[in-house]
Amino acid sequence: MLKVLFADDEPLMLEGLRFLVDWEELDFEVCGEALDGEDALQLIHSTRPDLVITDVRMPVIDGLELIKKFAESDFQPKFIIFSGYADFEYAKEALRYGVSNYLTKPLDERELTEALQTVAEQIRAERKLASRREAVSAFIQAETVSRLLMRENTAEEVEEALKTLSIHPGSRICCVLAQGDSLDSSHLRRQVYSLSVEEMFINITAYPFMAGTRKYGYLLVFPAEGPELDRRMLASWINEMRTQFSRQVLFSVSLEHQGTAFLNTAYNEALAAELCRPDVNTPEISFFQKQDKDQMALLPAGMKKSLLQSVTEGQLEPLSSQLSDVFKIFSADSTSCAWIDAFLSNIKAELLREIEVRGGDSAIWADKWFPPRVTACCLPLLERQTMEDLHEVAEWFASADNNQEDTLVTTAIDYVRAHYQEKLKLQDIAKHLHVNSAYLGQRIKKRYGISFNDFLHEYRIEKAKKLLRRTDMCISDISERVGYSDADLFAAKFKALNGVSPSVYKKG
Repeated sequence: MLKVLFADDEPLMLEGLRFLVDWEELDFEVCGEALDGEDALQLIHSTRPDLVITDVRMPVIDGLELIKKFAESDFQPKFIIFSGYADFEYAKEALRYGVSNYLTKPLDERELTEALQTVAEQIRAERKLASRREAVSAFIQAETVSRLLMRENTAEEVEEALKTLSIHPGSRICCVLAQGDSLDSSHLRRQVYSLSVEEMFINITAYPFMAGTRKYGYLLVFPAEGPELDRRMLASWINEMRTQFSRQVLFSVSLEHQGTAFLNTAYNEALAAELCRPDVNTPEISFFQKQDKDQMALLPAGMKKSLLQSVTEGQLEPLSSQLSDVFKIFSADSTSCAWIDAFLSNIKAELLREIEVRGGDSAIWADKWFPPRVTACCLPLLERQTMEDLHEVAEWFASADNNQEDTLVTTAIDYVRAHYQEKLKLQDIAKHLHVNSAYLGQRIKKRYGISFNDFLHEYRIEKAKKLLRRTDMCISDISERVGYSDADLFAAKFKALNGVSPSVYKKG
């Protein structure tokens, strides 16, 4: 029900207001009565009514002054004012402050009822609009925090998000994950607001975010200076938060970090603490342990290791069945999108390190894989994309194996023969083959005894010699045909390799 408060210096008027209409039927409850403006001011602050019905003329603080005070405050109840005919000019000034209605004495039941129905509709409409705005605002903020933690923003977006959230390089941060209930972002925001007013948590700013199916997170931000963020304080905050859920919720917590560069680290630590929980049914808080770093994407024993081994050894046949088994686990209802993303990102991070060890260019693969092209929310599509990614890199590992170096060089030379007429660089071929350009250059030199550039010049000049002997093309056209945009450079390279200029060679 809506709350209404009366203010009038005449007791009979207050009594008349109580019985003039059926307040309950109009969906109002009377929460207070005041005989002067000063009492009304205190009652409004303490009872926070939706509507105040007040006389214009009252002692101490008159009705107009009362309206002015709340027109400038954060809390703004609706006002209906009444007065005698002689005070009409005085009442008109009050109307400029947005009062809902003006009634004259003596009050008429029908007029008051209509005024109350109108103001009730206004209040409900404003509440509905405010609720929608709150929901949108809460959702946007939750998405902003989620994208920050999961590194899904551009540099410009990160800067803007940090500014909006007032998170600074010196801020201390901690990530808390909660799983086991169904809430929306608006509910999560109300949760953290209710805790923020408690004195012991006054220095904690909590930003909720969505982290998967029935999984939520809270990014806790603390000023650079302040009380130590120890487990006792975190446990107190979490236990207070636990009371605001309707069912059992499991919490996992990261270490404390300082600085915005550690946002993703904090999120992954909280995720690791969740994955490494010894007993999934225990309500105890799971705190991240430093030794958990190697278990941040834990699956049944050996599954991750065997999957990585199949990829790095180029074994395509077992890879398909292993990945299928992984996605069967992913399809379980308790597996969150964030968990899946963390596991697959961890697998690819391991592969990037191994590519570097094998002499490959990990940056090429990182550009292909991050950010992911498919989110974890669409498992069939994600499985197909992951299968393609891992098959492709497995083939690269197979070609990069020491026993198959000749195949890699042969493929590179075949590429030269197909594209020698174009503007061609070693880096272009290396990128096409997903290998490090320096490594590829070393393999070519080992096989042919000359650098890649020298090999390319020799191949082009041999093609040019055939054209000089067999066609009537002019030298500049031949130069362009074999890949030289500069005819003088072509002539110089030709003479260096053959001892004579192209024109002399053509005549001979």
